[in-house]
Amino acid sequence: MTLATTPPYDGDAPGAVGQRAVVVGGSIAGLIAARVLADAFERVVVVERDPLPSEPVARRNVPQADHVHVLLEAGQRTLEDLFPGLTADVRDAGGLQVDVGRDLAYYDEGGFVTAPDEPPSLLCASRPLLEAVLRRNVAERPSITLRDRHRVTDYRTDDAGRRVTGVAAETHAGEKVELDAELVVDATGRTSRTPDWLDDHGYAPPPVSEVLVDVGYATVTVERPPDDRRGFLVPPSHPRTRGATVVPVENDRWTVTLIGVHGDDPPTNPDEFEAYAADLPVPDIAAVLSDRPWIEAAAHRYPFPANRRRRYEALDRFPDGLVVLGDGVASVNPIYGQGMTVAALQSLHLHHALATGGLDDLAARFFDGVGDLVDTVWRLTVGADFQFPQAEGDRPFGTRLVNPLLSRLIRTAHTDPVVATHLSNVLMLNEPPTTLARPGILRRVFLSR
Repeated sequence: MTLATTPPYDGDAPGAVGQRAVVVGGSIAGLIAARVLADAFERVVVVERDPLPSEPVARRNVPQADHVHVLLEAGQRTLEDLFPGLTADVRDAGGLQVDVGRDLAYYDEGGFVTAPDEPPSLLCASRPLLEAVLRRNVAERPSITLRDRHRVTDYRTDDAGRRVTGVAAETHAGEKVELDAELVVDATGRTSRTPDWLDDHGYAPPPVSEVLVDVGYATVTVERPPDDRRGFLVPPSHPRTRGATVVPVENDRWTVTLIGVHGDDPPTNPDEFEAYAADLPVPDIAAVLSDRPWIEAAAHRYPFPANRRRRYEALDRFPDGLVVLGDGVASVNPIYGQGMTVAALQSLHLHHALATGGLDDLAARFFDGVGDLVDTVWRLTVGADFQFPQAEGDRPFGTRLVNPLLSRLIRTAHTDPVVATHLSNVLMLNEPPTTLARPGILRRVFLSR
């Protein structure tokens, strides 16, 4: 499931499904889900434990907010369908739309991938800015209510415990609140408590697949010349355990994230941070750090120990009136910046699931489709993580055969714009990975030097 294999959004398709839906979690995934639900329910309530500021400010419970975030082209096009004019709103607020291969240079397998014939685009802005623009668009819809500083304490159910009928919450002042709903969407992310709730209420929790990658990353923001739109992606590649990402963002700044895997964590001290960057195979990132003033005195660090996938599609029983999406289903290595785009595509699938069958057997239909999407992302990112022998966990089927082919395909893309076009579209989640196995592409790969 990628953008090319997913039917387009149709706002008239769901029709009236119910009176009220509740979204638990007001982050990116929750805001997109709320917009989708507004087509099918008379009222949608988003419940978020943090304050939700009107300005682009990093929230306390989003510790990764200061690090690099990008919206891949598949996510950008999906959100533009859901929120017409959103791309322009982000650009008006200072965000940039850059072309892959022309503005954003991708270095892997010993060289830079050449510019594609038809380069896909990235929407680049800080996470707080993207979230603030989305939140403003959601809040402008009269059928959606945002309730911040509300902590959900439990799901409410019918007497038989077979259907979730709403949520119980508590305000920051300690007031107890109950909200009825025909559908509850858990968008609380990696820390989702739904598996524990299922276990406590007589349901099997979803099987979990994990792959230990021990990623550490540290980020600084530096000043950027207004006319310099360059960005860089240099993922770690065995045996090199170091990598980096540089993304142009609003206010004439670059977000610079250094990445280390399997214990090679980047430092936060400025001198050591620059020395770490100087050890990368391209000089541009160290030059950005040494030539431009830093906005912060030191780097911010964030650990990502493991890829984690909760296989809800494998469950035989699941309560009606509840679904989980976003990082609560799967969170993968953030190096490739797929999280927000995957959340957008999951919400698009929720839209289609509501349109084709309403609330009947919704969870099973939704999780089956989301499982297909996660399969694609899991094979791409987690399969690549197994190029390092230190990676531990559930190896995707076929990884030992696919990784050498992908390595050769990337090297071909250093000079072949046709191969680079398809590779970029796969990484942007526009096209499924199977497009890289077409005879014409394989012919170019195996006949290349």
